[in-house]
Amino acid sequence: MRIIILGEPTGDLAAGLAARLSAAGIDVRGAPRTVDDVDDWAPAAGRADAGIECAVVDGAVKARHVALLDRLLPPGAPLITCCHAASATLTASSVDGAARVVGFAWLPPWEGRATVELARAVQTSDTAAAAAEAVWRAAGLEPVWVGDSAGLVLPRIVACLANEAAFAVQDQTAGAEDVDRAMMLGTRYPRGPLAWADLIGLDHVLATLDALAAEHGEDRYRAAPLLRRLAAAGSRLRPDLDPAAAAGASRL
Repeated sequence: MRIIILGEPTGDLAAGLAARLSAAGIDVRGAPRTVDDVDDWAPAAGRADAGIECAVVDGAVKARHVALLDRLLPPGAPLITCCHAASATLTASSVDGAARVVGFAWLPPWEGRATVELARAVQTSDTAAAAAEAVWRAAGLEPVWVGDSAGLVLPRIVACLANEAAFAVQDQTAGAEDVDRAMMLGTRYPRGPLAWADLIGLDHVLATLDALAAEHGEDRYRAAPLLRRLAAAGSRLRPDLDPAAAAGASRL
């Protein structure tokens, strides 16, 4: 099986997926950090079994991803698009091959994760859905089908938890370390929401929240100003915590 994976400059989603698929013996091609080197992977795209685009933060990068994959992939290959900040239906509406578009969501930590969320766009064909499911099963991941929406399930819930935790820190209800400790001890979460947001990337969390706010028009998705400032600065909510230690806190 040959898969094309396209990423973006921020975040590790594409690189994490590429490592997971490669470990399963899948031939992975593409550009986890940029699509500038199209000539390097375009010939392989014409013989690929699927394409996976992983853009979250930059809508222009996502648009270029899906346009390239729709043009270069074989007619029967599914175009699997990240739904962390855009519904599969919205993405499918931008390409001619809308019927082949299938949404997915997958959050870090990558190691030990056993499931992947999948979502059908309104336009998705049964053939594309089955082909996308086969890709994830080949990678050793169990597909869980959910309704189509920006953020799907886990990214949406984690982003909202992180946002509320950021409001608690901003309002001086508690310090960042104490907020995470309270959530871990009180709910048995494997990591606090602030540490998890740092692991995902604050710009990615913010993109999910902004997409939810745009899609639903509800104040509950309004990003905490602290979260927005730190994302803009490339900073973290838990600068005291080693990101590698946070990543190893769970096998979920």
